[in-house]
Amino acid sequence: MVIFIILLLIVTGVSCQKESKNQNQTAIIDLSEVKFSDAPQPLSDFVESIEYIKLSEEPLVHDAALIDMAVDKDENLYLKMPNCLFKYTSDGTFIKNLVKIGQGPGEIPNILDIIPNMDRDFMLINTHGKDYYPKISLDGEEIGRVEKPIYPERRIYAHWKDYEIYKISHPDKNRYINHDGEFFFNVMDIRTDSTIYRMKNHHSHIMGKIGTRAKYGSYPTYRGPLNESTYWVKPLFVDTVYSTTDWTDIQPLYIIKQHSDAADYEWLIKADAGIENVSKSDFLSRDRLEHVWALENGILYSYIFEIRPEEKIGYGYCPANGKGKYASPLFKNDVDEYCPSLNFRFIMQNCSMVCKNGYIYIPVNAFKFFEEGAKPPFPDLTEDSNPVIVKLKLKK
Repeated sequence: MVIFIILLLIVTGVSCQKESKNQNQTAIIDLSEVKFSDAPQPLSDFVESIEYIKLSEEPLVHDAALIDMAVDKDENLYLKMPNCLFKYTSDGTFIKNLVKIGQGPGEIPNILDIIPNMDRDFMLINTHGKDYYPKISLDGEEIGRVEKPIYPERRIYAHWKDYEIYKISHPDKNRYINHDGEFFFNVMDIRTDSTIYRMKNHHSHIMGKIGTRAKYGSYPTYRGPLNESTYWVKPLFVDTVYSTTDWTDIQPLYIIKQHSDAADYEWLIKADAGIENVSKSDFLSRDRLEHVWALENGILYSYIFEIRPEEKIGYGYCPANGKGKYASPLFKNDVDEYCPSLNFRFIMQNCSMVCKNGYIYIPVNAFKFFEEGAKPPFPDLTEDSNPVIVKLKLKK
């Protein structure tokens, strides 16, 4: 009898620990009362300190808004711009351009975007007009090719460790469509070339008539590394952020609560199929969650309150199991004397934000450091200098 009681207590304890662990894994992000504010939100809500990287003055770098970034294990920087892919050391010293544009051997016709896998030391280059992705080393050497079938289209969106996130396009049904399809995305184990996971869309029956589509640069899912061992994803129009360590166990990480009258999945998927599916006034004024970036202790988000007659689209931070209060066009630097107010719009909408080793990396145009409220972090920085890489150290 005593042994039975002991076993019962052990089993009960393990069960409680499991339940507690699961409960701790899923947090609520409460945006049900968030309001728009013209006053910038403080960076100190989620940033502990700021570092700056000055890029070499040569070669000339494009506008920061046109830059996609990647950071490798040695903290070398990779800046993708129109038809350029520059590599820099961790202190901003230029190393080389990793690609050659052209039609000859070892050249590619163009760069649409890069798909980095820094854990496995390679990148895929998405090019227009080719039925494959060139695969290059982090020194720019072509080390292979990955097929890019066109009919039906198979598009790769991300690589992380030994896994590839891709999506296969699907036909419309009598001029009605749900762009999410039956599955939000698929995951392939690149070691075995086998698909190991598909995220099911249980609302694929909801469709909208095909019309003028509002495109999303982050389609089909917001995504990124949460830390060295965990990856997160959030399909565009759902209210849950999921996380995984190996795509065999996918758990809800955050559940997002919105305004009671905010756009739901049905409204969003119909508007995505064609904005004519919703009234013009409703499209311009309906509250809705826009972009999301997950952090270990909460999320960065943008929220649409109104587009016309006056644009009210705000950005904010909400801690896990916390409540969002305000969202604003900018984040104000209240951490040091250098960094200007930051606009997260392009890096969030294009899913190009870089998180690495507890930092967020953001390219910022040099002239921004000469605006009121900011200060150049380097004595030789001028308004015409190349962009500065701002490293935001995240609070734990």
